[in-house]
Amino acid sequence: MAEYLHDEWLYDLHHYHYSRALRSLQQKGNVPDLLVSLLQVMVERRELNIQPVMNQQLKTEVLEATGFPLFWHENPEDEQLANYLYDLEAKLRNEQIIDFVRAVSPAIYRIFMRLIQLKIPDITNYIHNSKESSYDRWKFEDLHASDNPILQEFHSESVVNSSSLTELILLLDLPDLVKLASQQLRELERSVRNPLAHLIKPFDEEELHRSTGFSSQDFLKNLIDLARYTGIHYDQAHFYFDQANAVMEELLKEK
Repeated sequence: MAEYLHDEWLYDLHHYHYSRALRSLQQKGNVPDLLVSLLQVMVERRELNIQPVMNQQLKTEVLEATGFPLFWHENPEDEQLANYLYDLEAKLRNEQIIDFVRAVSPAIYRIFMRLIQLKIPDITNYIHNSKESSYDRWKFEDLHASDNPILQEFHSESVVNSSSLTELILLLDLPDLVKLASQQLRELERSVRNPLAHLIKPFDEEELHRSTGFSSQDFLKNLIDLARYTGIHYDQAHFYFDQANAVMEELLKEK
């Protein structure tokens, strides 16, 4: 690979711009098939498309050749949530604060639902799937007719969103730290909605802290801690994408 192309490839790799890194790689002949396959998987991960990633044959091939686990969860929903967190951490490492805040809601919703399901496994039976609306809605008649005293007590707005999910979490027998982290994540969504909608002034790390009292790293840590509490594997010491990058660099050297 020409030096300028190699430098560009490494830059894209280290900033998790995998689509560009793949295009650069395809300009070079004699590239290991395993490297191309692994890079294609990383492209899919950054596009939040988890299905092509969960390829058992490729996982075995990559693991045997490099020792790198392509994915950690056999359940696609678990791996999807982990992937949301990978993407959020990548955004923060690239100092994309606005993109981080705008992308955080799906992870918050999924984590909150998982927290509730730890105590109320059948909670989805009390939710009406509003396919023609932005939000699902609570089945309040079913909630209040249930045998669960917490559900009987539960009152909130009708839509199923992070606000109403937080209210339910606070009623459950969960650790205080879990409840506090959930409230802080809900506050992140609430506090930054208007600034992001209007963007009258630049929204950066300083503005995030001014608006919420917390740093982006605080919010990411809360997300990861809560996800891990619900059973998601997430290595905070060794970022998944950085591990993948190291493997791909080594594969290129070995060609």
